Amino acid sequence: MPSKTILVIDDDPDILFFCKSLLEAEGYTVKTAISGAAGLEAAQAEKPDLIILDIMMEKINTGYKVAEELGREVPIIMFSSMLNPSDTAFDPETVPYRDVVSKPIAGATLLEKVRALIG
Repeated sequence: MPSKTILVIDDDPDILFFCKSLLEAEGYTVKTAISGAAGLEAAQAEKPDLIILDIMMEKINTGYKVAEELGREVPIIMFSSMLNPSDTAFDPETVPYRDVVSKPIAGATLLEKVRALIG
């Protein structure tokens, strides 16, 4: 069975490295993008099974805008460096995400969330 593809979009190279290393060790194919624009391009080219997306990148709301552009075709886990991600000010009706997690996140927790969405 081919591995599932995950796209990680974050402007922090350390987060990209962490996610790529962790998820590839579990057998996932991982693609990365360091900006919202690069992430949109990669999503169109790669057709990932899951996207892990930082909320605050080059502009405060970049992650929201990217999620809106991507639509509901692929599940999205939003990363937030805010203390309480449940306090984020976006409407799940317009921003199609499946989960919001705080950074930094423990590897086991991220894997649990990924498995819950795509196996």
